[in-house]
Formats: sequence, structure tokens, C-alpha cells
Amino acid sequence: MDIKKIAVLGSGVMGSGIAAHVASAGCEVELLDIVIDEANPDKLAAGAIEGLKKSKPALMMHPRFLKKIRPGNLRDHLDRLKDCDWVVEVVKEDLKVKQDLYARLEGHLKDGAWITSNTSGIPLRLLTEGRSEGFKKHFAITHFFNPVRYLRLLEFVKGPDVPEAEASAFRTWLEDKLGKEVVPAFDSPTFIGNRIGIQGIMSVLHMALAEKIPFEVIDSVMGDAAARAKSALFRTADLAGVDITAATASNVYNLCPNDEDRDTFKLPEFVEWMLANKLLGNKTKAGFFKKDKGPDGKKVFLRLDPETRTYVPQVKKDWPILKELKGIDDPAERVKQLLTSDSEAGRLAWRCTAPNLVYAVNRLGEVTDLPSHVDAAIKNGFAFELGPFELWDTLGVERVVARLRYEQRPVPALVERMLAQGVASFYQWKFGVPTAQLNPKTLAFEPIAEDPRVILLKREEGRGKVVAKNGSASLFDLGDGVACLEFHSKMNALDDGIVMMLENSIQKHIPGRFKGLVLGNQGKLFSAGANLAFVLNAARDKKFDLIEEASRRLQYAARLLTYAPFPTVAAPFQMALGGGCELTLACQRAVGHAELYMGLVEVGVGVIPAGGGCLQMLLRLEEAMEAKGEKGPMPKVKTAFQLIGTANVNTSFDECVANGYLRRTDRRVMNSAFLLHEAKAEVLKMAAAFEPRKERTLKLPGLGGVAALDLAVKDFQLQGMASEHDAIIMHELAYVLCGGDVSLVQENTEERILELERQAFARLCGYEKTQARMESILTKGKPLRN
Repeated sequence: MDIKKIAVLGSGVMGSGIAAHVASAGCEVELLDIVIDEANPDKLAAGAIEGLKKSKPALMMHPRFLKKIRPGNLRDHLDRLKDCDWVVEVVKEDLKVKQDLYARLEGHLKDGAWITSNTSGIPLRLLTEGRSEGFKKHFAITHFFNPVRYLRLLEFVKGPDVPEAEASAFRTWLEDKLGKEVVPAFDSPTFIGNRIGIQGIMSVLHMALAEKIPFEVIDSVMGDAAARAKSALFRTADLAGVDITAATASNVYNLCPNDEDRDTFKLPEFVEWMLANKLLGNKTKAGFFKKDKGPDGKKVFLRLDPETRTYVPQVKKDWPILKELKGIDDPAERVKQLLTSDSEAGRLAWRCTAPNLVYAVNRLGEVTDLPSHVDAAIKNGFAFELGPFELWDTLGVERVVARLRYEQRPVPALVERMLAQGVASFYQWKFGVPTAQLNPKTLAFEPIAEDPRVILLKREEGRGKVVAKNGSASLFDLGDGVACLEFHSKMNALDDGIVMMLENSIQKHIPGRFKGLVLGNQGKLFSAGANLAFVLNAARDKKFDLIEEASRRLQYAARLLTYAPFPTVAAPFQMALGGGCELTLACQRAVGHAELYMGLVEVGVGVIPAGGGCLQMLLRLEEAMEAKGEKGPMPKVKTAFQLIGTANVNTSFDECVANGYLRRTDRRVMNSAFLLHEAKAEVLKMAAAFEPRKERTLKLPGLGGVAALDLAVKDFQLQGMASEHDAIIMHELAYVLCGGDVSLVQENTEERILELERQAFARLCGYEKTQARMESILTKGKPLRN
């Protein structure tokens, strides 16, 4: 299936979000809405496009994609649909409005075009009443989650007239091109994600109000510690919109009269009061929480008190277990320790979790038949690390039931049947990966098919595919002559173990055995940078030779990646900061996830890049600027100085390309689950006609350039925008980027720039103010400006 042009009907929050995402994916978009102003018929759609320019967080992956969206209206421009491969309707949630629109647009549809609705409450059979067989054959519900760019879940409901082969092809396109986790759902009110996810929020809300538990106390145990999004429960409601959360809950209450937990979805009077007073969350800058200024002028985060209906300071609980859990990377082990802990935090977390575990089981057969569909919906719609059925298995079904009975909570009938038949899990597991799942009707386990586009390193390790391993990194055999080097240190921070594995892999393990190397891993992020604790401890002990040597080894490993006699491909995703960015830049090519937050952020901790980052930015920016016809030693230096000196972090793959961090030959992957597979394919493609990289020399401006950049920094100081220590860091950065004391005609070798990097890095580590910046990041997670 090849979808190139899409029409989005409705330009509200969801419509504009869908338009932004499909345009960012490379499709042409017709954005149409109703006419509210005869003098400006396209006002709504045009206004939505203007809104996309200002959206925070950005809904477009790069502003250049905005030109792919053309505004129009539903009165004058239905003829544009004849060129569209897919029409997605996102108009008012009113059956008559939708049916009337379908009647008007059906005659304009391209043969074979898909028509889908983003509804979450109107049955599909009612939507298609009175429509032709051809219309019904290509009609489905595609329920996106908001914000569309950042939440991967897309629930897919197909009607009985849609051929499964065509539906499958469409779902595959949605996965490949839009990067979505497409979850088939039954045609039931609010489908899977919202039905179960909102129950989890509402049940805890009722408990919090009844027992007067502060919202922030619940959020403190129901975020990272519980293997959920950092925004936990009530901050998630603020992010999504209190009105949206309330509307979804009301939908279930109104449309599901036989739901055994129906009263949970009934809005408390307190929430009705919030809605009436426009306390809708982030969109109105006040919801369950509010950001304000304290008496000292500093930002403070306040919590809404349901009793007084005023914002009050947050309560902070010093629960030791939450600190202990921060040291556990495995989400399953982390949440297991929390929920089985006999601590106040553990007991509270269990009370917040248990009702939703029961409710999820009771929805099987109503929203879907498969546990994996529920887990996929909750993980991708609410950013959980484990779905409810994975959590049942992690805790142990028999143990969960014993606790439910002890606390006189209801036990799902399905679970009673399972235990009576000796079935004690929802999945069968192998190598830490589910390989079969329970059929709730037969209580038999059915295989979960492996997707060839998905490489799971955990599974590969179980299959004996590890070539070499140490405490921080592993080298895998991905098959077909491709190796993969994975980091598994804390936050995938670069340390001696990773550097050693890079050296051994490129010099020892790969030659003669593999065609090339993927630098990739799986988890929350690619790499948060270098091991800052090591650097700080060495600096305090005044072991500057050790610091410079560690820098030299990282540079050496990076150069091995650049000049390897075989293809090296980085597969960055999410965060690739500092040293993680440097290793990405060092690879000969990058195949990165569209959601890529990459940058050289070292100045934030008082130093400069010293793993080859300065050199790589000069080389890449010179290529980019020469392609634009900009020559001479200074343009690339000025741009590199600005990007590195401001600790610029790109917020998408496309932004990385636009700013020169990545090349136009690098490739974007929309679906993170397919990233390693695509990187492997890139290695094989490069290996077919491989040419090793050659070292280059650079012409740099020398001390004259340093003086010019120092003068610019002085202006910032005079305006109060840079401190004295900032100026010291910037001078060191300028000296490195300008090549030090060299003439304009001198050719500078790569090794010279690397040597300057190392020396500047070690010198800056000697400053107490640099050490204070490092300590602030390590202890508080916040940058210090001193």
C-alpha cells in the first residue's frame, strides 16, 4: 500500500495533530473544516496551521513540513478528495453530523481510498448506515491518542465488510510510515486504552478524595517507581486535559450501563467544579497542579486542595524505598519490589493498582480477546512500561489472587477459572519475551507470531547470539553477517566497559567474521552521555592525567567507528546526549528514530565535548556549508560555536539534519520497534559497495577567530546573559574550534583538533565552578548557572 496524500476533515486539536503527524511523515495533507466566516472561508484550517507553528511541545517534527498542509473548507473543497488515498474524519462527535458529511463526500472519494473516523464513542455500524458497499469496504475507525506525535497508540476497528488482507496492508502502512503501534480493537465504547486507562485514573481519584490523600503523594509512587510515565496519574490528567479525561469518563458512564465498575466513571462534584472554573490542566495553566512564583520570585509547584479549593504547597514524603528503586533499571523488577513492599509507599501503590488489574481482566471479551492487545494499548497510549497482564505475570497470578482475597477484593471470574484449570499466567515466556498468550475462551495458549521487522536483543541473548559481553556492553550476532554493539550501563552512560567493548569489537571480533556493525541498544534512551560521576571524582582528586586519558580513549574508539574497514551504523533514538551524540556522529551513517533528542550538552556541566564532538561538528558543518556554497574557515566555526556553546538539543531527527548533526544520507525510521532491523539493512546495503572513509584536514581561523568569538561572548556578559565562568568555557571552546594558534592557510589535522579537545576538557575540570555544575546535575538533575 502506498498512501501519499491524505485529507483530514476537522482542524481541532486532534485534527490538526493528525495533520501535523502525517505531514511530518512525508505525506501531502488537505486540512478541511467548516466555514464560520464568509470573508475567510478557510479560517479554521488556516488558523490551525498557524497554531501548529507555535505548539509546545512541537507537533511538527520540523517547520519545513508545514508546507505539506493545505488549508481548505468542507463547503468548497470536497473535490480535493479525489486525489486523496486516505480521508480521516475528525469532526464533532455527533452521529448526524458525521453521517451527513459522509453522504456529501462519498461521491468525491478516489476509488479504493480509505475513509476512517477518529470517533471513540459512536459504533461503527451506525456511522456507515446508508452508505454504499464500496464505502463500507474501505471504512474503519482509526482512533489516535493525543498528542498524536508523541503517543504511539492507534486503535483500529474494522467493519465486517472490510477484507482482512486490505485491512492488514493498511495497518502495516500505519506502523511503517506513521510509526504507530496499531492495536485491533472491538467496536466498544472508548475501545481499549481509554476504557481501561481512564478507569485506573478515576478509581484512584475517588480514593484520593475520600481519604484526603494529596495528589502529589499518589503521583510520587505511581510514576517511574511503578514503571509508568513520569507524569503518573494526576499530572497525566493535566497534560491530557482535565476536560478530556472527564469527557472520556462520562462517555463510559453513559454508554456502558452494565459495566460492573460504572460508578467509578461518575464525575465527582470536585471535578465538575474544576471544569466550571476552567481548571483544565496545562492548557489553562492550572489543573490538579499549578506552576506559580514564590515569595522569593522562584518557581513553585502547587497542588489544588479539594477541601479549600485553593492551591497549596505540595507535600513531600521522604520514602526510602523510592530512592532505592531508582537504582533498578529493569521495570518489571522495579514495580514488583514496589508493589510487594510492606512500606507505606508500597501499600499505597498497591491500592492504586489493584482495582485496575481486576478491571482489565474483566474487559477481555468486551474490548478485545487478547491480553497482548490490552498491554499494547496501555503501554503505548499511557506510556506505561508494563501492561496490566504483564504486571499480573510479573507479580504472579496466584500471589495477586491471594492478596485480593485477603483484602476482600473481587477476583475476576476468568482468573478463578484459570486457577481451577491449573493455568497460572496470561503469557508463556521465553528469554524474557512472551511467546504465547492465553485465549480467555478456551484457556489454551496461542502462539504470538514474531514480527520479522522487530529485533529484540533480550531474545537474541537467550538464543545464544552474544559474541562478547562485559558489565556495560554486549556484542551480538544479528545474523546475515551483521553485528550489534549494545550498551547496558546505567542510562547507557559511556564508561570504560563500553569503550573497551568498542575497541575489541572493531579490532578483534568483527574483522573476518562480520560485514559491519550496528551501534544500537534498547531501553528508554540511546545514551545520556559520559559517566559524569567518574569525571567529577577524578577532578576532585586532581587526577587530570586520568581524565585526559579517558578522553583520549573515547576519541580513539570514535575514530575506530569512523575509519573502520567495514560499515558502521548508529541507531540512535530518544536521548543521544554528550558522548552518546559523539559516538553517533563518529559512525559512518545513522539510521535514527524520528523522535531523536540529540545534542552536545557538555557546556551545561562546565566542560566542552572531548570525545571527538568538536571535530565531528566542524567536519559535518564544512560539508553542509560547502554544499550551500559557503566557504572559508569561519562560517563552520561560528555555527559549531553557537550550537555547542548553547548546549543545543535537537528535538527530532529532521532537526538534527537541518542543524548539521546528521547528514542527508542518514535515514529516519518512524517506528522505534523497527529501528535495529532497519539499521541492519543499512549495514548490508553499505557493505555491498563499501568504501572506507579517508581522513581530512581543516582550514581554521586561528587566534583571530578566537578573538572574534570572545568579543561576542563579552557582549552576552554585558547583557547579563553569560557569567564569568561561562566566558571561560566559551573561550576554551573557541580555542578548540578555531584550531588554536594557527594561521589561516595552515591545514589542521584531525588529530590536532582532538588533542586540543582533550586538553581543554581537562583544564575545565580543574575549576571548582565546573565541579559544582557536575554535582548539581548528578544530585539534583538540574543545571547550575554559576
